[in-house]
Amino acid sequence: MFEMDIENICVIGAGIMGSGIAQLVAIHGFNVNLVDLNEEILNNSKNSIEKNLERFFVAKGKLSKEEALKILNRINLSNNLNDAIKNVQIVIEAVFEGMLLKQKLFSELDSICDKTVILASNTSSLSITSIASKSKTKDRIIGIHFFNPAPVMKLIELIKGKETSEQVVEIAKAFSEALGKTVVLVNDSPGFVASRLIYVMCNEAIKMKKEGIASTKDIDTACKLAFNFPMGPLELSDLVGLDIYYHIGQYLSKEFGEKYNPSSLIKEMVNNNLLGRKTKKGFYDY
Repeated sequence: MFEMDIENICVIGAGIMGSGIAQLVAIHGFNVNLVDLNEEILNNSKNSIEKNLERFFVAKGKLSKEEALKILNRINLSNNLNDAIKNVQIVIEAVFEGMLLKQKLFSELDSICDKTVILASNTSSLSITSIASKSKTKDRIIGIHFFNPAPVMKLIELIKGKETSEQVVEIAKAFSEALGKTVVLVNDSPGFVASRLIYVMCNEAIKMKKEGIASTKDIDTACKLAFNFPMGPLELSDLVGLDIYYHIGQYLSKEFGEKYNPSSLIKEMVNNNLLGRKTKKGFYDY
């Protein structure tokens, strides 16, 4: 049986998504162990969370300085996975979007975590069933797909793998809703709902940019005004990261056919390290 009362969380990966998830769960009263092998990334993540709390919460009167400090104190940094998983009820993986990496990590987690611990992946596109395929207790592995920025975006896609138990789905749904999120339940399929749809739109916009149909700004403006989007597809691509879209495109084209092939411009930009906001330059300069 799995723990119904969730108090302690482990988040693996202190990049943009991992730090955002850590901030989110700490805001909602959970203790979180944020794990990364890179000490510099860990420290940068904590600093970023502190700045975000000050800028978006304290400065706007949503939190007092004392409340922000309590949130920060609920976040523990660690580069020791074995220590970080002790006394937690859910582990959330937020590492690089690579199938072999995730399979290896979940197999390791499956072997070292107590059998009552739920193992969740924040993957944006990879099959949960495939991620769980190298693990023994597949019933406790589920997808909890947060959207960037995790503290702000209201949606969570909850993805049930082929062998994920109904109890794990129930607990993960209750946990996600406790974070103030709206949850949609998705059967396991590459790209799920949101990533599959948004990738197609962004990839098509990038093809238009490559073909010279319109400028970057005009493509984005057309989509924002025509569809009432908060940001255009090229701006969104910069936010998500061109490297992420490249890997999603490669994965979806492998699963569904060449119509999902990433634009040659995506590959060109990735090769030149023009990944968007994370490298300060993509379709826009930051």
